[in-house]
Amino acid sequence: MSTNIEREFKTILTAAQAHAIAAAYPFAAAFTQTNHYFDTASGALRQLHVGLRLRQFADHAEQTLKVPTGPGRTLTELTDPLPAGTASLQLTATNTVGHWLHSQGISAPLTEFAVATTQRRLAELPAGLLTLDHTTYGNGRSDWELELEYHHRDAAAATFQAILTRFGITATPPQNKVARAAANC
Repeated sequence: MSTNIEREFKTILTAAQAHAIAAAYPFAAAFTQTNHYFDTASGALRQLHVGLRLRQFADHAEQTLKVPTGPGRTLTELTDPLPAGTASLQLTATNTVGHWLHSQGISAPLTEFAVATTQRRLAELPAGLLTLDHTTYGNGRSDWELELEYHHRDAAAATFQAILTRFGITATPPQNKVARAAANC
């Protein structure tokens, strides 16, 4: 179980911009993750501006609850590791996600409402973790997203702006992936 504060800059990219950035930075090999998004039938999590996902990787899985906790794109991520091949949420009073949901009075059944598969590449930069995502949604549509997750805002802001300038990118802050997945299921 882990709790993480996520602070990031993000923008949507064209495929050409994504390929140029991929060639210019020291990205590790791409890996695939499949995200399954959940809510109650009444949209209780959406009403709280919270996202709940089950993420599957080749060698493990995890369930994560993203809770807004500050200005801009500041989120608290509550994550429980799960065994490889796990295909359903594991919500108990003893794990982080289950405990938070229970504390908010959310006990209604949670159902999957969208799925998205992402090819992700990561590059460690002095200013933070640079992430390049190519995500395909249930209806076959896809998009590219660039993210810089940081601990020190000023250094990351300068780095992110330098990347945008270098590649002629006009910052287009995206909807979060939960909303994009729901719109493209």
